[in-house]
Amino acid sequence: MKINTAFWRDVRFLKWAGQIAFLFLLFNIVSNFISQAINNLNATNLPFSWRFLGTTPGVLISEGFVTYPESGLQALQVGMANMLRITLSGIFVATILGTVIGVARLSKNWVVQRSSTGLVETIRNIPLLVQIFFWQAVILSFPRPEEYDRGEMIFDISAKGIAFPWLDAQETSWLFGVWFILSFIAARRIFKWRVSVMESEGREAYPGIASFVTFTVWNIGGWFGGYKAVGAIGFAASLLSDGFELLPRIGIQALIIFIGFYYSYKYISKEIKRTRSAENRGILTDDDIFKIIMAGLLVLILAIGLFLPFGITVSDFLVGDEPFFKADWGIPQFLDGVQNRLNWELTGEPFTLSYPEIIQAGQSKFSRYSPDVGKVMSVGYFATWMGVILYTSVFISEVVRSGIMAVAKGQSEAGLSLGLKRSSLLRLIVLPQALRIMLPPMGNQYLNLAKNTSLGIAVAFPEIVAVGQTIYNQEGQTVAVFLIWMAFYSTVSLILSSIINYYNRKMKMVER
Repeated sequence: MKINTAFWRDVRFLKWAGQIAFLFLLFNIVSNFISQAINNLNATNLPFSWRFLGTTPGVLISEGFVTYPESGLQALQVGMANMLRITLSGIFVATILGTVIGVARLSKNWVVQRSSTGLVETIRNIPLLVQIFFWQAVILSFPRPEEYDRGEMIFDISAKGIAFPWLDAQETSWLFGVWFILSFIAARRIFKWRVSVMESEGREAYPGIASFVTFTVWNIGGWFGGYKAVGAIGFAASLLSDGFELLPRIGIQALIIFIGFYYSYKYISKEIKRTRSAENRGILTDDDIFKIIMAGLLVLILAIGLFLPFGITVSDFLVGDEPFFKADWGIPQFLDGVQNRLNWELTGEPFTLSYPEIIQAGQSKFSRYSPDVGKVMSVGYFATWMGVILYTSVFISEVVRSGIMAVAKGQSEAGLSLGLKRSSLLRLIVLPQALRIMLPPMGNQYLNLAKNTSLGIAVAFPEIVAVGQTIYNQEGQTVAVFLIWMAFYSTVSLILSSIINYYNRKMKMVER
């Protein structure tokens, strides 16, 4: 006998009602907080506004792709670029260094094992900010450039930073840059092919050597003119740009909305098909329903958001009569930029090597490094870079060590019984299995590295926090700058997490 239960007592209704009520409560708290902050700013004659993004800040940024930014937005972009310079290079170096230290801690050699353990225990027990100050003091202990030091050199360390030779980009550098990226794709395909040969035929196929040779030959051939073939991409971009320019703005918006609806439909169809398996018997759980509703809701928000500013500017909707950008999606302009950079009619070498030079600083008697030649790692950049890399690498080393120790001992014994060397055993058997264990905690360390770059403000390194602080001290738009900080760091963290999660899924063992 079926008992009819009132809907307000149904567990599904209570679950959804509780979640919706919590979302409304959270939204109300956040909106009240923002409204109160805006009212407080209005009371101090500093009304909340985004106008500072379009006005010239009148500040000098010590390093970056622009030192005299034309707008607040460009100044923040310089800070973002400086932060990403440390993050991307730091992840690469810290991963290699952490792996080496982690393997060294498991070494049979007493000196290697003890010295690596001492390094780990020393660095991880000292606060990161103290380490950054230490590396700043190391550079500042060197003498300043003097008059007798002026001239060209190969390498130099002084209280002004570290100077070394650098490749200066020429007109064709974009062509070679794309060619260089394609070399990684080609080398990876060769590596996978040789691995498949090794697995199917049971013989040594040297995948590492084959991929390295492919990468080297590819770039040598590209340096001597092969990279100009990339110009075909620029030609295709010019044709696409002409096609987009024929479309009215509503056509571009409709195209983006169509793509959003298409992928939303694909996702919803995939979720529904998944529930039709014998195991699920076509029953949608509350989580499945929630995912489907959110997919439809997000694409609906996309459609409304794109058509809302049609006929007006986005900034008119946000800030009134003084817009700082137009609602121009910039697709034709972007494609024109691609075509200009990947133009196969350009000639000459893609890069030229330039050496650092010490010159006179204006009309004064002081000396400094020339900003036009070579490359200079400033004191702030070096201190921040060294601090976050060493600090992150010791934690990565612990992740590597624990991952290796988690692999069953029988795997190593089986490899040794087959006559494998310890280096081959580690490379072919232990590390591939340990990588599945190491990836999630390794991703956490990458996120910590990215967020720890904000400590560069302590040594005057102009990353996004330092630049933002200068701007809100000048403009008074504290809330707006904080929102930009949170959005930027959240975006970087989500991208890094997505990449790690993707590789985590790829590395997961397939059960049969």
